[in-house]
Amino acid sequence: MDDAFLLVVFDGLRPDLMRTDTTPNLMRFAAMGTRFAHARSVFPSETRVCSSTVATGCQPRRHGLVANRLAHPLDGRVVGPAGRSVDTGQVAALLALEEEMGTRLLEVPTLGEHLAAAGRDCVVLSSGTTGQSHLLNPAAAALGQITLSAHGRQACSPKGAALLAMLDPPPGDAVGRAEWIAEVFRTRFLPDPPGVTILWLCEPDTSGHYAGLGTAANLAALARVDAAFGRILDDWQAGPQRDRLQMMVASDHGHATIDGRVDVAAQIGDATEFAGCRLLAGSSGGVVVPGSEAARITAVAEWLTRQDWAGHVFASDGADLPPGVLPRSTVLADHPRAADVLFTLRASDRPSALGLPGVTLNDGALGVGAGTHGGLTRAEMEVVMLLAGSRVQRGMLSEWPAGLADIAPTALALLGVAGGEAMDGRVLVEAVEPGAEPAAAPAPETWEAVNGIYRQRLARTRLGRHIYIDHGVRA
Repeated sequence: MDDAFLLVVFDGLRPDLMRTDTTPNLMRFAAMGTRFAHARSVFPSETRVCSSTVATGCQPRRHGLVANRLAHPLDGRVVGPAGRSVDTGQVAALLALEEEMGTRLLEVPTLGEHLAAAGRDCVVLSSGTTGQSHLLNPAAAALGQITLSAHGRQACSPKGAALLAMLDPPPGDAVGRAEWIAEVFRTRFLPDPPGVTILWLCEPDTSGHYAGLGTAANLAALARVDAAFGRILDDWQAGPQRDRLQMMVASDHGHATIDGRVDVAAQIGDATEFAGCRLLAGSSGGVVVPGSEAARITAVAEWLTRQDWAGHVFASDGADLPPGVLPRSTVLADHPRAADVLFTLRASDRPSALGLPGVTLNDGALGVGAGTHGGLTRAEMEVVMLLAGSRVQRGMLSEWPAGLADIAPTALALLGVAGGEAMDGRVLVEAVEPGAEPAAAPAPETWEAVNGIYRQRLARTRLGRHIYIDHGVRA
């Protein structure tokens, strides 16, 4: 029988929360295979952006899903707040956007499409938002593949909806939905796994946001999904699929703790630089300039560098960048759908009240002590990545750069399916080929920009043609 591949994503899991007292099953799994010590998210470190990179093996600059909240691509010249934005967490909004644009949202082929071309199946099982579930395989309905959402029929493909009708209803709480979707895989798919399964668990992300990062409730939710994963692990090791199924565990991003709040819209107020512009607020925000006028982009970006609450500031590569501002291309976000000016809120690596490194300001409803993400701190950019199976090096710690874009090409390579060579990511050869190493040596890069007392620094690593964003800081 052909090999199969399972990806299990623990949404929002920081690597420093994966330990024997919180995640004994993940620790057990890590010992079975290869752990990637330098695995990274993408920018912005937001779930739907990350999901799209997982699905395509490409950076946001290529797949085009450049933010959790997108400026409507057809409203680029609309002045002021009349311009629309799109909440990518809602599948209905994504489908409506594609219909209005008359083109696909993800601009490169997905895992599901590559597998279908090779006669293999792809299954998505997700307890994430309806939009997030859809983005993992937008063509599932057309390809006759299963997408099953724990949020109900609206985010399921036709085959997923048929399966949903056969199951007990999912629970109403986030942890319960994550346990439910994990059990669906264990009982329905593990006995005869499809080519690729993506099992997306919404915890510990949801509890990190709403119960507080590192709190007892957050860790309890993590323990429950770890136990659900442990049941899959037990059956995999004891069953007939032990040699056939290769398994990866990853998180899409980490979390920083909110230590203060800022209302960016109020801070902007009547600043003349923003007249007619549209603000996309969030942990990673953006400003849409009508007509993408270069002089206005320059003025907005320069104004942001003079604000104490601002973190990083990036602007369109074609603009005359003022002092202190870096081009969007440095964070691999130079896509026409990206806002003309991108910014994060001020953050640092200082520990939170609970001792977790990484704190940040927040613009939104979440309060002090809650977890958030979207920015460039180490706490947000460092992710879990583990790979195990009969074809994977056991007990290995890889010090090579790795990231979310590497998941899809590695899965395809393990299955002998073409398509990975055109992706931005690389095959994690050090884990799957004894004695193998990437052809190039890691080359650290530092990008820095200064405007008076404002100084931002971005750390990246280049590995041949592959670029990994390590972290950033406003000094």
